[in-house]
Order: sequence, then structure tokens, then C-alpha cells
Amino acid sequence: MQSTDHEYSGVDLIVVGAGLAGLFTAAIAARSGMSIVVLERSKQAGGRAATQVEVGIHFNLGPHALYCRGEAHGLLGELEVDFSGAFPAGGGAVLTDRDRRYPLPRTLRSVIASRFLTFRDKVRLLRLFGNLARIEPESLDRVSFGDWLRRTVGEGNANRFVRTLCRVATYVDDHERLSAGAAIRQLQLAIAGNVLYLDGGWQSLVDGLRENLASRGVEVRTGSRVRAVRDRGEVVSVELATGETMRGRAAVLAVDPRSAVELLDLPPESPLSAWTRRHIPVKAACLDVALSRLSQPSRLVAFGLESPLYYSVHSASARLAPPPVAVLHVMRYLHPDAHNTPTEVEAELEHYLEALQPGWRDVAQQRRYLPGLTVTHGLPCADDGGLAGRPGVGAAGAGRILLAGDWVGPVGMLADASAASAREAARRVAALLSGPKMPLPRSVSHATAG
Repeated sequence: MQSTDHEYSGVDLIVVGAGLAGLFTAAIAARSGMSIVVLERSKQAGGRAATQVEVGIHFNLGPHALYCRGEAHGLLGELEVDFSGAFPAGGGAVLTDRDRRYPLPRTLRSVIASRFLTFRDKVRLLRLFGNLARIEPESLDRVSFGDWLRRTVGEGNANRFVRTLCRVATYVDDHERLSAGAAIRQLQLAIAGNVLYLDGGWQSLVDGLRENLASRGVEVRTGSRVRAVRDRGEVVSVELATGETMRGRAAVLAVDPRSAVELLDLPPESPLSAWTRRHIPVKAACLDVALSRLSQPSRLVAFGLESPLYYSVHSASARLAPPPVAVLHVMRYLHPDAHNTPTEVEAELEHYLEALQPGWRDVAQQRRYLPGLTVTHGLPCADDGGLAGRPGVGAAGAGRILLAGDWVGPVGMLADASAASAREAARRVAALLSGPKMPLPRSVSHATAG
């Protein structure tokens, strides 16, 4: 069946990608009564927010935390998506420096009492954190975080400590490329409101958003690989790998940058193609482990000073397994220029876990190693102007095709960027569709182009 100018069948909005950005976009747009379909190439929705569940043990794809004052938390509240969780357990948190361990400085008193900080370090740290909330990050968007930190606290252990905090907040280990403005925003966000570890893992958010969509008649079609997306003037056509063509008045691509360029068939000289060629994804290697018990129950959190390592027992805060099973993550933040092999990194993570939980292999119920997990698709570089240098929601270059994702728009990082870009994309879709339009049925078109 062919579609003509006088014969049109389709939906208001087609969202490509059912990760958090796509689900957020569809949920916001659905509140205005649009007819919407979400297409996801994988067999399940959620993307990197999906949680693996086996015999009651919940594994996120590496450690996940929801910022309490972030865009995602606020949007979930607006959408009335229910979830529960708790702040990270702070007991026994340590900094590790080769074979030494130091209590994590968390308060004025603990900074003053710290044994790994010199007097000068302590003065500089107290001055920094006393002024942190008053720093205007936008003035530092084009400044390297590494340069800014050296000017602010010098080269000593205070520098190493703040770098460690920055890694935890941003997942970035490349502090010479990282925008100081982006890093400071994340540190301000973390200190102002803390984070939540979620009961049932981040799958609880995915399930809640899908229930929200189902209640508004939005279809989420998994196993639907899209081959091309084209702006046809008043119509957007979406071609699937099956040969089916779907049509909508607008489309949002909530996919990774390379996939967006391929779906749009953009020329190499286009701004989005150029950004995609030079962008740097943020990656991590993660060892996810479930232990029948902890040999050292008080050791719940550790951060590496000598190496970019992270360890946390997330089940000490969130319901992720039936007690007394402990679910924990050991992670290395990967520098884009590092040359460690996956096998070497896995051995390093295992050794770190052995130092914190001796004999862990004897009580391991489940384990999973993720050697190159993509945390976010675009490192906010100082040379690009930080967050403001990311592509905007309209960077596809087509009026009715918009973008959303953790690499899109000038607001937020990680899931907060997904939420903020989804909000802006949905707002623009609503503006596009607010004018005169042909009546459309609420069903999905199965017409194919002839």
C-alpha cells in the first residue's frame, strides 16, 4: 500500500530508542494526548538502565545512583513514577593508597583529623568546599578541570582527593580534557542533595515508565530495528529493517550519536557528523558480584587514590538481594588514552576486592565482568565549552526530527542529561504539532513505501 499526499496514516510522534531518554520523551509527550509509538531494537526496553535479575539478585549494569536534586529525579516525580531507595551507606568509607587506607573525610572535623592531608592541604580543601556552592560553573566551562584544580588546591593530596570525588560524581578519569564547569556542577549537585541507590535496581524506573506509557495507550515495540529516518516535510518516515515504513508528524532519536548519524544518513561535513567523529565516550570496567556474606561487614565503600578504582556494597542501602546476600560493584574508571587490556583490568579489580573482602571467591554466588561499559556517550570537554558544546536537541538538522540522550543539550550529566534533553525534545514536538494538522488515527501505520 502506498501513501499519497491525500492519504495519510500514522502517529503524532515516533520515538526511536527505549532507554531512559526515549521513555522520558514519550512519557512527557503522552501527557498532551499525542499518539506515540516507541521503537527499540533490543529485546527489552531500558538500555543501560536495565537490571539483570536471577534468583532474587539484582545486578544493574555497573553502579548506578540517582541524584536527589537532579533533572531525572524531578521528572520522575512529575510523571508520578514510583520508586524507593536510600542514601549510600557511609559507614567504613575509606580512601586507599597502595597498601594504606584512610578514613574518607566527610566533615570539617574529619578533614582536620585526616592523616593523609598536610596542613596546607587541609586549609586549601576547607577553603574550596566552603566556597564551592558559590562558584559559577559557566565561567569555567572552557577551563580544564585539571588546570583549575591545580590552581585551586595545588599538586598534593588535596588534589588527589578532589580528583577522586570528581570521578565518583562524573565517572570521568580524564581530568585534563574534562570541563571544570561540568565537573563543578556535578560536585555541587552531589554535595547539595546526595544520591539514592534504588530498591530493585534501575529496572524499577524502566518498569514504572513503561506502566506510565501503557496507561496512556503508548506502544513500546521491542525487537524493532530502525534502518533510516527521513524528514519528508509534513511527515517523518521511519524505515524498519523488516521493510515496514512508519510515518509520524515528528520523531525523536533517543540513540547514541553514531546511530543517529547513520539513521539520518548525514554527510561527513554536517555539524553532528563532525561532533560524532571527535566526541569521546566515557567508559568504565566493572566487576559486579553477589556474595553470600561479607568477610568484612564494615567495609562498605572505598575509593582509590593511586588508581581510579571504586568499590561499594549497594545492597547495604538498597534492596537488591535476599539477606544476607550482598551485592557490590568494583569498578575502574577508564581513561580514554589508557592501554590496559581487559584481562589486566579484571585482575586489578579482583585484587582490589580481595584486599577489601578477603576470601570473596569462596562465597561468590554470582559475578559478571563488564570490560568496556559505556557510561555516557560524550565527555564534556573544555575545548568544546563543556556541557554547552554538546549537540542540541535540534542538531539533527531536520525540523521534525529531534534528538535526546545523555550526550544531548547543555543541561546535566548521565541520567540527568537524558531527562533534560527529553523534556526539551518533548516541548519542541508539542510546539511543532500545535498548528493546523490533518486528522490522524491513533493506530500505528503498517503501510510500506511503494
